[in-house]
Amino acid sequence: MKGRTREQLRTVWRTLRSTVLNPERVRQALTRNIALKLLSLVIAFGLWTFVNFGERDTEESLKVPLELRNIPAHLMITSPRIDFVDLRVVGPRTLLGRIDRNRLAIDLDLNGVRTGSAVFRVGAEALNLPRGVKVVRINPSQVTLALERIGHKSVPVHLRLVGKVPADFQVVDSKVAPETVQVTGPASDVEDVHAATTEALDLSTATPGVLEKELPLEATGDYLSFSATRVAVQVRIEEVPLTRELKRVPVEVRPTPTTGARIVPETVKLTVRGPKHLVADLELGPGAVYIDADEGRDPGTHVLKPTVELPPGVELFSVEPPEVKLVVPPAKRPARGRR
Repeated sequence: MKGRTREQLRTVWRTLRSTVLNPERVRQALTRNIALKLLSLVIAFGLWTFVNFGERDTEESLKVPLELRNIPAHLMITSPRIDFVDLRVVGPRTLLGRIDRNRLAIDLDLNGVRTGSAVFRVGAEALNLPRGVKVVRINPSQVTLALERIGHKSVPVHLRLVGKVPADFQVVDSKVAPETVQVTGPASDVEDVHAATTEALDLSTATPGVLEKELPLEATGDYLSFSATRVAVQVRIEEVPLTRELKRVPVEVRPTPTTGARIVPETVKLTVRGPKHLVADLELGPGAVYIDADEGRDPGTHVLKPTVELPPGVELFSVEPPEVKLVVPPAKRPARGRR
């Protein structure tokens, strides 16, 4: 029995020496189809790497929008808004890569809240994360919101003018449209608003005429808004009026008076007012001041108001004396012949 066993062992040894331990056979086994064997080795290594590293847990940070739902219509938030929450998640890299970041959002339901401060816990339960992905940190984990009743009020619009108009000019009229706007915001802030003011309009280079412009309204607070953001503005600029006295202006009679009629006094003093370029060198021609006397006026003394003709744009301020006398002598009787 022992002899047979020895013989079997010798046979196995001879077979190993002739096959496995034969250098030539080993070389042939290694070099046959070497390209295919190398490709198989690369594929196997890649699969091993993908499985081992893909399944290994890793951490990743996500920026998730925080959305407020069901805010009561009569309330508004007056505290700084938190628009995003920082989320720290852990899970296999393959699962983290399947997260659709564009569809992630955390909702806060404000249904039923009242004025004052309200504290909300920020949870990730509603997030549709793949199984195997865990949330390890949320920052902030809670949000405090201040809520206040919404107020409305109508206020006038004020035009803010800056800069001095050039010499000899002045602002004679200004208009805004609309003249009033509605301010909306926290009720406590709305009560403190008494007017809506436009951005400044510089008049330092203005010229005579009507200046038309559209101006925005200045902001009055972070949570206040106006029903209109811009208003139409009109500013009328004219020369500073000049007042001047014209002395000893002759008074004429129209039509030609009866022979011997005279005016008392023969001249008047006029006070006129108007733009400087019209009044400064104003000279009245003959007949600018006159009285109306018909040919058939009866003899005697008649008190009349002079009529004054002035160039367009010049205003008559006063006439001194305001009335003059037209003295018409009696008609001469024809001389009687001697007998």
